[in-house]
Amino acid sequence: MNREQDLAALKENWKNEEQNTFKGWDFSYLDKRWQHEQLPWDYKLIVANYLKPADKLLDMGTGGGEFLLTLNHSHVLTSVTESYLPNVELCKQTLAPLGIEVRQVF
Repeated sequence: MNREQDLAALKENWKNEEQNTFKGWDFSYLDKRWQHEQLPWDYKLIVANYLKPADKLLDMGTGGGEFLLTLNHSHVLTSVTESYLPNVELCKQTLAPLGIEVRQVF
């Protein structure tokens, strides 16, 4: 392959990747295509240590709310913001019926 062919193949691959949309925080289409190191802390544990049952909770940039729901916090005391339109729609379908306030931000 010459440089021009390499660039054409790279561009074609990029166009194919661009078609992969995601909703929420499901990045499974990237499985075995990326790597990361384990973090030295546990975000869920940190939040759980501070979050009290009567607290109002705001999840900014919630994605699809998957992590938020694992906190098992009172839905009526929970609000979320999201800017990515497919995730806003997902939140309206899954979180709003539970009583969680959903707001789109720009």
